[in-house]
Amino acid sequence: MNYFRQALAMMREEKLFSGIYIAGTAMALAFTMVMAVVYYIKLAPIYPETNRPRTVYLNMIEVQMEKDGKTMGTTGYCFSEKAFEEWLLPSRNYEYCAPTLAMTGSGRISDFDGECAVKGKEEYIEAITNYTNADFFKIYQYEFLEGRPLTEQDVENREKVCVVSHDFAERYFGRGVKAVGGTVETENREAVRVVGVVRGTSSLTPDSHIQVFKPYTLRQTAHSDNPYCGSLGIVLTVKDGKQLQALKRELDEIAARLTQSGAIRVGWMEEGATRTVRLTNAMETHPMHTLRNECSNGSLLEDVSTWQVVKHYAGLLFILLFVPALNLCSIVAGRMERRTAEMAVRKTFGARRSALLWQVIMENLVLTGIGGLIGLIVAWLSIYAFRSDLLGLFFDSSAVGSSPIVTDEMLFAPLLFVGAFAAILVLNLLAALLPAWWSLRKPIVESMMEKR
Repeated sequence: MNYFRQALAMMREEKLFSGIYIAGTAMALAFTMVMAVVYYIKLAPIYPETNRPRTVYLNMIEVQMEKDGKTMGTTGYCFSEKAFEEWLLPSRNYEYCAPTLAMTGSGRISDFDGECAVKGKEEYIEAITNYTNADFFKIYQYEFLEGRPLTEQDVENREKVCVVSHDFAERYFGRGVKAVGGTVETENREAVRVVGVVRGTSSLTPDSHIQVFKPYTLRQTAHSDNPYCGSLGIVLTVKDGKQLQALKRELDEIAARLTQSGAIRVGWMEEGATRTVRLTNAMETHPMHTLRNECSNGSLLEDVSTWQVVKHYAGLLFILLFVPALNLCSIVAGRMERRTAEMAVRKTFGARRSALLWQVIMENLVLTGIGGLIGLIVAWLSIYAFRSDLLGLFFDSSAVGSSPIVTDEMLFAPLLFVGAFAAILVLNLLAALLPAWWSLRKPIVESMMEKR
């Protein structure tokens, strides 16, 4: 308690130092919390992407052309239904596996796709439609408010059914109207029956931000000249790293057979050139999937290594934590230089070095606690009030929109604040203790002769 009183007395006596220290800590924690929230949204297991640590994305079939030992170019194709059913469905080297074809509607008939815009009450309603299977609802843990997910029978029998999000159901059927059993008519005049309603998701989780889910068998995407190439991506979960490696080996064997048979054709080939098919070059775990979207403008043909992931996140931590800590360290060092004579006098009267260090620690804890609380409030207010501009710096513009949904789960994650505060606290303690320890090591006479 005495240490605490001394800390409060120090704050009253040294208002400028205390204000700078609190402001520095608050800004460091605010910036850290903003970035922590951003990467929490991107990487943490949040609704409905609770399986992110085990999620793997298989993005494309890559065909590399070579001639005389030199790479002539690389072409990428998405998967067709035939590729998914022949290569992945028979495999046992995954937990769940689903094709995915997410498309944003235009609100009117467009050349790109006429099934995305949905008709309701004589007007077109924009929706994000995905063609998938039953496993999609095991990979992504949607909360069902009504009805059920798609089933294997729905997919195999090409049933004209769908699952919709709650926000879409309210726009299409009206608030408070039961959606299950109702019919949704798409722009191409295809009518599908609603069998389930899920709680909506945030646009900040674009891989799962879907409003209408249909069986993938209702849509054929294969190219006429390349039956294995279409418009599908593949998302799957694995139990552990061993299963992931087994899946990679299996796909590499399939790619070797495709290379040998020439089953994957390309639109151009120079005479004498050879082509090599690869299926795992664009296979990525969730952190790599996120980093590629950040660093390569979403290009599926640009490889992202594990080392790039480490460098990216380590660089962010250094900028957000260590740079402010160095600034605070210089401030504390200057203050300790001014207090060396005071410490020497107290040592002369029998004060132990440990007691003096504990006083420094307590002063630091009080200042860091106040600064941390202010920083947390600033971070929350900034993210909520300026979410479009602020999150627009870190998310794709199509995901942010005019007013992105930031859920309570994204903002008020206790471990997120505890982790950020603990990092700031440790660095602040080091910034305070190192100069204090160095100052207290000086002989008493030398400390008393310091200019004040």
